[in-house]
Amino acid sequence: MSLYAALRPLLFRLSPDRSHALAHAALRWRAPWRVLGALAALDVTDARLRTRFAGVDLPNPVGLAAGFDKNCELIRALSCLGFGFLTVGSIMPQPRPGNPFPRLVRYPDTESLADSMGLPSRGRDYCIAQFNGFHPRPLPLFANIGGFTAQEIAESFSAVAPHVDAVEISLMCPNLKPGETFDELALLRDVLARIAGRRKPAVVRVPNDTTRSGDRLAELVERCIEAGIAGLKVAGGRPVAEPSLGTGQGTLHGRATFEAALANVARTAAIARGRIAIKGNGGVMSGADVLAMRAAGATCVDLYSAFIYRGWDIAKVINRELVASFDQAGQDKATQNRASTL
Repeated sequence: MSLYAALRPLLFRLSPDRSHALAHAALRWRAPWRVLGALAALDVTDARLRTRFAGVDLPNPVGLAAGFDKNCELIRALSCLGFGFLTVGSIMPQPRPGNPFPRLVRYPDTESLADSMGLPSRGRDYCIAQFNGFHPRPLPLFANIGGFTAQEIAESFSAVAPHVDAVEISLMCPNLKPGETFDELALLRDVLARIAGRRKPAVVRVPNDTTRSGDRLAELVERCIEAGIAGLKVAGGRPVAEPSLGTGQGTLHGRATFEAALANVARTAAIARGRIAIKGNGGVMSGADVLAMRAAGATCVDLYSAFIYRGWDIAKVINRELVASFDQAGQDKATQNRASTL
């Protein structure tokens, strides 16, 4: 049994919001995690794990998704845990308090959770201050940025880009009145025009609602390709009613969304036809899940709920499973070649 597996029952006695805060407090100190990473050999080094997403070389295809380190405060510790890349944020232009608590609800039976964070952020200036002096970067770093107007997003892109390897853009809507709809394509068009002179790779996070609309998804993909966007992030989250949340509703994440995420990646890849890289997200828990995502058309994945349910060595576990699958595939091929010569 791993150390995290032994600790998880104790951590899960706390409310999700309290255990989340405790994890953040523990990860503010790099030294213990650096020692743990070395002792537990959390970095799995194998040339076959290397991949390239959105113009960025990755040591392995398993990253940590945006949402965990919203304020870019934990990069040093998280860099010790064997991930192939980190995505920090979402970085908002101005400080935001977020939604009322509780903001998180666990569903242990399905290794899933609902969240209604409400985009809490200490703001762009604070996050950029965390980047300053952080060179060289120990592993590829992506920054997820948000905003409610194209101007906000474009300004954040310009401000954040010098400090990271690529910028991931979230197309967000402000609170809508009943009967109103969010025109993510219009926002995207305006954003693309404003960042046309960018020097760093841009990744667009496809809104979950868009993945469920074939026509809008196709238009979004084509616009991104035409504008030279380097990658797309495709997930499987969906709205869920949850009375235990402070807002009474939230977004479902985790294992319960994996099949939807896999289908969304496959649908996006069919439209893209290899013209733009795809990152899959949603319920990835194992090497088999990564292989399924890659078979569907994803280059890499990032995860969050697996970090909560499986622990700080999840990247190592998945990468070792991937290496084992590569070894098995090689053995199977060798066996087939020997049989063909008989």
